[in-house]
Amino acid sequence: MTSRDFLKPKKFKIKATAQNFNSDGMTDLEKAKIYKSFVSFLNNHFSRTTFKKNLYNHLHCHCGFIAHYSIDGFYGEYFLTGAKLNKLAFNKPLPQSEYIGYVKVSKDESVNESFYAVYEELNGSPDGLGSFYNTIVNNRNWGGYSDYKDLDDALKNVFFEYMEIFREEIKKAIKAYHSFEKKENITNLKLEKEVAINNANKLFEKASQIENIMQEQKVIHEKLELNDDFIGGQTSLFDFVEAA
Repeated sequence: MTSRDFLKPKKFKIKATAQNFNSDGMTDLEKAKIYKSFVSFLNNHFSRTTFKKNLYNHLHCHCGFIAHYSIDGFYGEYFLTGAKLNKLAFNKPLPQSEYIGYVKVSKDESVNESFYAVYEELNGSPDGLGSFYNTIVNNRNWGGYSDYKDLDDALKNVFFEYMEIFREEIKKAIKAYHSFEKKENITNLKLEKEVAINNANKLFEKASQIENIMQEQKVIHEKLELNDDFIGGQTSLFDFVEAA
């Protein structure tokens, strides 16, 4: 058992806060809708059903992402780990299309492992979620279109918020694991103590039995010695004949 077994899959509850979007490039209302779409997408850990067309269009038109032919192609490139999690944890249907291929979940894939895989991929994979996150954080085209910088900044900030919540969940899981491990060690020590006491009691009982046998043997031996002394000290007929 590891700490990831204590990571509890759940949707996040990031709030779509009020933003002062300008009307450059698109209306402030359109920007607000994209922002809210992205917040929902994060809260649902990249579920296909929450990956909206307006968000897809903004990402590939204004943020330096390749379109990958369609929204399904784009989703298949970056979010299949999220799709697996949503199937295992929330029973969302797996996306299936000619652009994505047929995503499969094996029977031995656990929900906890799948949830951790999202975090793991975001923090180190050159593909999928890791590539998506890296583009938001490091690509010079992110926020490079001045008309959309306000929106891109808001998207980046809420992504950082998502990652911070995830880190806190990981910390809780590690703490829960350490607590479990400590209790497990104490339980094991108690069991070892009980076994040791039980073994000691058995040895004490055996020692008592041996002591009783030794005492019985000693009494028998002493009786035999007394009997020998009594027989050896009696006056016989030969003693009287000799004395005469």
